[in-house]
Amino acid sequence: FADFNSQVVNIVDGDTLDVVNLDGQKLRIRLLGIDTPELKQRFGYESFLYLKKILNGKSVKIISKPKDNKPYTLGYYKRIIGKVILNGRDINLEMIEKGMAWHFKKYKKSQSIEDRYSYNKAENHAKKKKIGLWTDHSPLAPWEWRKLN
Repeated sequence: FADFNSQVVNIVDGDTLDVVNLDGQKLRIRLLGIDTPELKQRFGYESFLYLKKILNGKSVKIISKPKDNKPYTLGYYKRIIGKVILNGRDINLEMIEKGMAWHFKKYKKSQSIEDRYSYNKAENHAKKKKIGLWTDHSPLAPWEWRKLN
């Protein structure tokens, strides 16, 4: 894994943000290992607002797997797939802990074993304690919502 420092300039939704790296290059970041409700979906706006509240304008470290001679992995939509660190805090994990995101198990192989374990544990805890989106009786996962819409 490689990392680079950057400044958060825009929050797109609960799992996507724009940063400017130290070279002045604007990059779109997709948070690895999580999936948040879409903006039009129940809890989508809350998820977006939470991420905006904690990250907007902040300096962060992005950790991503190097791929294709780049220091990061570009996903299908030309976004960098990575983990966002703010003052030592794993923001991807925090989104799950606060009930703002699901652990996106479809891409768990892109995560370290430690992250897979802690993200899964955090999701189970949030479900059990009915935190955030888990206050709903049966919340619709964003990947299911996207299929229907």
